[in-house]
Amino acid sequence: MRRNRLALAALLTASCAAMFTGCSCGTSTVAPPLPPLSSVQVTPPLDTLVVGSKRQFTAVAYDTNNVAVSGVAFAWASGDPGVVAVSNTGLATAVGEGVTKVYAGAGGKVDSATVAVFFQPGWYTQASNTTNDLWGVFFLGDGRNGWAVGDAGTIVHTTDAGASWSTQVSTTSFSLRGVWFTSAQVGYAAGFGGTVMQTQNGGVTWTRLTTGATANFNDVCFADSQHGWAVGANGIIARTTDAGQTWTKTFPTANQLQSVSFSDTTNGWAVGQGGVIVGTRDGGQSWYVVQPAVTAQTLYSVWRRSDKEAWAGGAAGQNPVTVSTPDSLQWNLGNFGALNTIHGIIMGSSLIGYAVGTNGQGLILKTVDGATSWGPQIANSAQDLNDVWFVDPLRGWAVGTGGRIVHTSKGGE
Repeated sequence: MRRNRLALAALLTASCAAMFTGCSCGTSTVAPPLPPLSSVQVTPPLDTLVVGSKRQFTAVAYDTNNVAVSGVAFAWASGDPGVVAVSNTGLATAVGEGVTKVYAGAGGKVDSATVAVFFQPGWYTQASNTTNDLWGVFFLGDGRNGWAVGDAGTIVHTTDAGASWSTQVSTTSFSLRGVWFTSAQVGYAAGFGGTVMQTQNGGVTWTRLTTGATANFNDVCFADSQHGWAVGANGIIARTTDAGQTWTKTFPTANQLQSVSFSDTTNGWAVGQGGVIVGTRDGGQSWYVVQPAVTAQTLYSVWRRSDKEAWAGGAAGQNPVTVSTPDSLQWNLGNFGALNTIHGIIMGSSLIGYAVGTNGQGLILKTVDGATSWGPQIANSAQDLNDVWFVDPLRGWAVGTGGRIVHTSKGGE
């Protein structure tokens, strides 16, 4: 699993001048004389559109006495023309999934409206361009650029929020089990045979790094551009502090580790077979085993959101959750339901999160109360789901067997 940066309000904040410089969306010249303005107001301030639909936005300019000025010609611009295109009259057209702003400016004043664009509600299938099992998924914060990895060295990539996926040449035939990007260009994929692949050009080319390991890796995560960890068979944890150029190995447990998550460069958890949970407070230089174990069931996924907050999921509905006490941090055992096996979990806040897996078919659960309770969503997947990623509370992707990818842009609702 992965650490997410969830933020529905993570919108473009470029300077107003930059927004209108070189804009190809069309502008109109303000006819003199125009009195000094105090503000511009765009209506509506917030809207949600389905791809292909249109919305007329309006703008009003106010003078320094807060009186509306008539006859003002506004310059209109879109924060991301790939999401919303806007005409020189403020008519917005939803082009592709995402969240952006529509700007209107006049007399040195600018206002904006936030627009969220989606394809359809609920979870729906995206064509992955592969039939190989997919085990890991990662998206950049823009919600448009993402990667999924799987068996036989499979790497698929999207630049349009998953509307289309294309294959990237990984140069390995090993099964890839986890993927993580530290920027739009630099990313890592980890898998069997001690494999860690790196790209420095957004996946156009991938190169195998020297890890000194032969054990199968099941997951990889990075806390920043330099610090990363991969975990796997025989309890191996490989750590890099120089963007993958060198790796050191430790074996805090003999149990296979399935997942790793760090909230920063210092605090991390890894989980695996037999319910093992290992933790570190020094960036992985040393690890301790949580005793006594909270469960004997295999734990397949862990997500650490902060130094005190973490959630895990596994077989037989096991859902360990950290609880902070005045003098310690302990794990308490929650439950997803005994018939549910959880393969992936992500928490975007202390309250809202998603878990995916199987109960004989693809399973997606959502919590809005910090994992006190979990409610099922319609997964639209007969295939098991192995990993999940969300970029904000609404937009997420889950991947699974047979190349299955399902997506929601409405929080699964």
